[in-house]
Amino acid sequence: MPLKPNLLAAASVAALFLLQACSVPEAPASSDRSKLSNDGMAMLKTLELAPASAEAFTARCDGALTQVEKMLTDLETRDGPAGVGDLKDYDALLNLALGVGYGEAAVIAEANPDAAIRETGDTCQQKTSDMTTRISLSRPLYDRLSSIDSTKLDARSAYFLEKTLAEYRRAGIDKDEPTREKVRSLNADLAELSTEFSKNLREIQGSVKVSPEDLMGLPEDYITTHPPGEDGMVTITTDYPDVFPIYTYSPDEDLRKKLASEFLNRAYPENVASLRGLLEKRYELATTLGYDNWAAYVTEDKMTGSPDVVSDFLESVEGAARNAAELEYDRLLEKQQELMPGATAVNDWSRSYLAELVRKSDYELDSQEVRKYFAYNDVRDGIFSLVQDLFDVEIKPWDGAPVWQDSVSGYEMYQEGTLIGRFFLDMHPREGKFKHAAAFPIRFGPTTDEVPVGALLCNFPAGDHATGLMEHSQVETFLHEFGHLIHGMFSGQPDYANLSMGSLEWDFIEAPSQMLENWVWDYDTLARFAKDADGNVIPPELVEKMVAARDFGVGVGTLRQLLYANVSLDYYNRPPSEVDFDEIWNENQSKLSPFETLPDAHQYASFGHLDGYSAIYYTYQWSLAISTDLFSEFEANGLRDGATAKRYRDLVLAPGASKPAAELVHDFLGRDWSPEAYEAYLLNAAEAEVEE
Repeated sequence: MPLKPNLLAAASVAALFLLQACSVPEAPASSDRSKLSNDGMAMLKTLELAPASAEAFTARCDGALTQVEKMLTDLETRDGPAGVGDLKDYDALLNLALGVGYGEAAVIAEANPDAAIRETGDTCQQKTSDMTTRISLSRPLYDRLSSIDSTKLDARSAYFLEKTLAEYRRAGIDKDEPTREKVRSLNADLAELSTEFSKNLREIQGSVKVSPEDLMGLPEDYITTHPPGEDGMVTITTDYPDVFPIYTYSPDEDLRKKLASEFLNRAYPENVASLRGLLEKRYELATTLGYDNWAAYVTEDKMTGSPDVVSDFLESVEGAARNAAELEYDRLLEKQQELMPGATAVNDWSRSYLAELVRKSDYELDSQEVRKYFAYNDVRDGIFSLVQDLFDVEIKPWDGAPVWQDSVSGYEMYQEGTLIGRFFLDMHPREGKFKHAAAFPIRFGPTTDEVPVGALLCNFPAGDHATGLMEHSQVETFLHEFGHLIHGMFSGQPDYANLSMGSLEWDFIEAPSQMLENWVWDYDTLARFAKDADGNVIPPELVEKMVAARDFGVGVGTLRQLLYANVSLDYYNRPPSEVDFDEIWNENQSKLSPFETLPDAHQYASFGHLDGYSAIYYTYQWSLAISTDLFSEFEANGLRDGATAKRYRDLVLAPGASKPAAELVHDFLGRDWSPEAYEAYLLNAAEAEVEE
């Protein structure tokens, strides 16, 4: 998912809402207001993702915010009884700001090929942050919304009103004007710091140069796509498609170590000051609003509710994963000792390489053999086919999609013949582009056809078998991110766009995508698209080996996720003056990672989630526990069971945030969810290690 909460929250409103803004009885339409509504509709019903120039997008952003300003003033100055029309107009003005100022601006900032245009995306997001802060601290607007008699509203409107007023109170609406002004200033500072942090991650790229001979052991397609330059040397960057094959397949420990140093020190020291600023400003904001620290503030509206619940959960997961991790480490050490007799430790830059050797020797699984069946183009088509079959939808090319670069493609999704969403795939690395993998919401509606729009920004190899072979883990990531995308497509709401999936609790938002990952381990699914260059389908016995080896590494992998989760929490659960970036990272690493680590690594500088997720990286583990419970229904009924898939689509995905996440899960499972299934899975992984 997107790394920034403001991106996840990005939403738009249906054109109907803007039409209603012209005619609500408590504020008769004027000719000026009608023009305003038409202007707002024109912007929401179009997309500007490939502006002709930096000036063109600046004008669009400023124009959208001018319309929002007028809509806000109108709402603030209304008189007469407040009602549902005000609530819908509030939804409209917020989503006009977010649709352009975050939805479009984020994709432009993170993916446009032109650096000057990317800069306008960053600037627009900062301006939009200022505007949304103003909206969230508008006492006249809050007073009007809070005067609505909820007993006269339908259930959905009453729920949206309740959520809206709670968000206002969390934003500081009940504070005095000097305090609200301080909150405005802090939010503006945070927007600027976040932009700087993200820009460094996007723009800064590390690299190492090696001789062609140093690529020994790498897949042939990797070698083909990394020819030597004029100096006779091969450049290996810190982009994902370059790094992970080196970690997995290169027998050259010095190369792995050298590349690891570059990779772990991305954006260092450039991001140290901006990260320090984020901690300081967030702490000041939280304490200004009456909370002990930022972690207490940011967890309050999540499923967990508090940092203490988070800590207890992380401890229970650690306990379940610890035995498997220790046994896995012993197996890696044994493999290291085969290569280097007398070795007493496994280093972090060799763990992937040694794990691959274990898979070969203990599971008779060769990942280079596996990747021959996963060419990017086939994987894309296979994931489309899976989603179409499972959820009874149709995906078609989007003719005339406003793409921003030649390799970007657009698609439409139909359900029972009705268009329900559009999306873009920007899937391959290039200079200045977003370096991770995430789904970006652009609209939750409307566009010309009043449907949600989203984009995947990823970094996978491109093409067919000659250049586009993917690791199976990348196939899993693709499906995971596509899961976020279809969640957005299915969750477009008929009345309030801010009840779409973008407003769900963050510690649930990963669960649907994590659950979907299971299908890339299913032979019936893989057999439909996994084929080699000669068209041979992946053999069932190879998939059996993949499944047998699937859980090897789950223990150490879980501890690594707990390391990130605990660092995330520990950076934000205390005053910034008590935060030593390296000390806290190293303490958690010593506790949770059994591997020897690089002494001069500063991974926090490139840990983008410390900005977007701040203290709540734990959400990945929390969501994974939920997803394990959700998947139990498919395990019982069959991965291709249409009735189960339909119930899941209709009860979990389609409602968006119109209910609390716990209720969505209860509706599907018929009971409250429990972490027991996930903890049992981790404990079973340890038992499997003993059997091996």
